[in-house]
Amino acid sequence: MKYAGEEKKIPLTPISIARLVLLLIIPGLTFGLALFPILLSNFFILQYLNLDNMLHLLIFSIFLIFDFIFLIITVALSSALFINLLRLKYDEGEYGKSLCDKTAFKFILYFILYHPTYKLIGIFNITPLKSFYLSLIGCKIGKNVFLAGEEWLIDPCAIEIGENTMVGGKTIITAHLAEEKLIVKKVKIGKNCLIGGQSLILPGAIIEDNVVVGAKSLVTKNQKLQKGKTYAGIPVKEVTKKPKK
Repeated sequence: MKYAGEEKKIPLTPISIARLVLLLIIPGLTFGLALFPILLSNFFILQYLNLDNMLHLLIFSIFLIFDFIFLIITVALSSALFINLLRLKYDEGEYGKSLCDKTAFKFILYFILYHPTYKLIGIFNITPLKSFYLSLIGCKIGKNVFLAGEEWLIDPCAIEIGENTMVGGKTIITAHLAEEKLIVKKVKIGKNCLIGGQSLILPGAIIEDNVVVGAKSLVTKNQKLQKGKTYAGIPVKEVTKKPKK
């Protein structure tokens, strides 16, 4: 089966051109909306400050730090708002890779709104805030999930993580592959799991409850890791415990 627009990444059709324009306009509106209350608050506070005064300059410097923290919150809320209003979350399936395909367009726009937002939240690496944001944009994430830092959940709306699971630093979890088609398949990670740092988990992987995945491991496409076992390697294999002498 052929998919519309596979011969060219950006075929010059009216619909693809319109969607390309939307890829520029919508992120501008999203992040502009997030920035507006910051600029507005600065406008009002500057009415009462004299920056030639050292004390006022110090107050403004402190205010800028709170501005930055507030910006993280407004960007998270604004991007989640647009992702949900525009129904950008996508399901499992096989899709074309050009802008002529509606799901491919949603996929690209979702990523444009999500990627910088998650990176911004990750500066302070506050796990509850990251988990809350992920849940807003479609990730099924349980209580007490620990995200160690610099992890990358590429397709949150197609990823499930059970409660009390720890995801090590710099781990990558992706629910899509771009082969001849755009293939999306859910990744499911159970409860009480430990995913070692710098691991790579590919689409369709199922990691059952109480599984340990060693650091720098590769969980391949559609691989299933059984409950309560330990795995490691590239690709992962079950680690057999040596009998005690």
